[in-house]
Amino acid sequence: MSLLAPAFLWTLAALAPLAAIYFLKVRPRKKPVTAYFLWQKIFTEKKASALFNRLRDVLSLILMALAFAAVAFALAEPDFAGDERKDLLIVVDHSASMSAKEGTSTRLEQAKAKAKALITGLNGTQRAAVATFASETEMRAHPTRHRKSLLDAVDAIGPTELPSRVEALRSLQPGNEWMKNTRVLLITDGCLDDAARLPQVEVIKIGGEVTNVGLARADLRAVPGGVERLGLFLLPVSSSKEPVKTDITLTHMDSKRMVKVIPVTLNAGDNAPVTLTLDDAPSGRWTASLGLDDALTTDNTVNLYVPPREPVPVGVLAEDGFFLQHVVAAFDRSDQMLTLAQDAKSARIFLARGKAPETASAIVFQPQGESPFWSQVGEEILNPVPKIVAKDHPLLRYLDAETINFAGARKLTAPAGAVVLVADEGGTPLIHLMRQGEQMVCVVNLDPIVAQFYLSAWFPVMVHNGTAHLTHREGAPPATVPTGGSLRVPGLAEGATATMKSPSGTETTITGPDTGELLESGFYEIAHAGGAWSAGCSLVSPEESQLQNDTLKDTAKPIASGQSPSYWLLVLGVLVVAGESVLYHRRKVG
Repeated sequence: MSLLAPAFLWTLAALAPLAAIYFLKVRPRKKPVTAYFLWQKIFTEKKASALFNRLRDVLSLILMALAFAAVAFALAEPDFAGDERKDLLIVVDHSASMSAKEGTSTRLEQAKAKAKALITGLNGTQRAAVATFASETEMRAHPTRHRKSLLDAVDAIGPTELPSRVEALRSLQPGNEWMKNTRVLLITDGCLDDAARLPQVEVIKIGGEVTNVGLARADLRAVPGGVERLGLFLLPVSSSKEPVKTDITLTHMDSKRMVKVIPVTLNAGDNAPVTLTLDDAPSGRWTASLGLDDALTTDNTVNLYVPPREPVPVGVLAEDGFFLQHVVAAFDRSDQMLTLAQDAKSARIFLARGKAPETASAIVFQPQGESPFWSQVGEEILNPVPKIVAKDHPLLRYLDAETINFAGARKLTAPAGAVVLVADEGGTPLIHLMRQGEQMVCVVNLDPIVAQFYLSAWFPVMVHNGTAHLTHREGAPPATVPTGGSLRVPGLAEGATATMKSPSGTETTITGPDTGELLESGFYEIAHAGGAWSAGCSLVSPEESQLQNDTLKDTAKPIASGQSPSYWLLVLGVLVVAGESVLYHRRKVG
């Protein structure tokens, strides 16, 4: 034990005058009376009770001395924990695993109770701040000595469906004067995505061993072989030491139809993935659910969305459009991403040669003449050597542009504002992008006949990448987005706005092309000028589902928690004084 303010022990000197008051005897005054025998009985009774009165006075002295001593030691602030008494930053983990039930409470409720105990244990000179941690770190209360505001901040912490991301804690590293003299305390169950990268924080671990199973990974998408043919992938995990037998129920939510019940036996840790091909399976919203009640219910269901197959209508603008038409037809037969437009009006994008369409987006090969998308077409470049300028551009994904034969390329000038992706050694653009209002054109500076580009393996890759980029369909969106993740909305251009409705019914306006962080599991509905889209969101995280917290150890140094010894000493002093007051009034009455 140590005393934080030992100088206040000098107040014990007040016991000396207190004892003197109790032992001080007042000499009685002599007064003449007319009849002594009337007082004799009183003197006799007083002499018989003298010993009791002396003992009663000693008891009162002991009680008052005890009260004085309790107050004196309370002022001296005894400390049994060995706390350094630095300022505190209390970080409460409220990720999905903290909603796991243990007995009659959840782990988050235990963490909040611990945080309140730490705030209660602050002395008058300490400041504290409160923050929460899941996929991001958020300050809930800034450094203050005001306990009520700190306790209110802890009370306001609610559960989330977000996974933990240790990287978010790196923002708490000491960066200012207050943080240099501050202890960072992380109250967590230890179910972290990468505990080895945990920054320098003191861990206060809560929660014990519980049994839980969940779906940690999921996918559902169209596969070749039929118009309504879907492939399912599920990865179940379990923290149970014993095998768990249950069913996975697959439901098409739009039709409210139970499609499949899959019996599974789950062992501890990762299990073999569940894969299945579904015939006559419509697109739309699907769920896969585990049929059991365990510690964490959020991870028992995954929400999956399969978009309807809506191929992009492609028009061909060229005198010799045989190869251009056939590459579109090939995609129509495989992944049904593209289809030949019935006429120019219905085409959303064009594959063109020589010139660009007036209003629609297009991929233009062998540019000729003058255009808003190129100018000053000159002589042919002999043996052009391509160099990639924009290496990470999505149009060049899976495309080895430096091995393409750009025979037939001509000197030309890209307009101001164009994005040059590939250029030759002399700086002439070989592939560049240009936007004019809503129209966007990809210019490929080569002669596809001379370069035999139609016979190259890079021809379908460029058509695929170009049409996907110009129609804002880069990459197939996942069937389910992990909570805390974001979705690139197909058809939503950068800077365009859309309305998004969350699973709980809240509507927000988003700015494309991304939705921003999705916080709830369920289905989101997104509407924009180019159409509508649904998005499934689920808690898919092995660390959250397995609830294993044995890898992370409690590293917190000694710290005061709960009511301080000074508080209880003051309570003792008040109770003793109250008891002495009762005894005093009884003496007065009796």
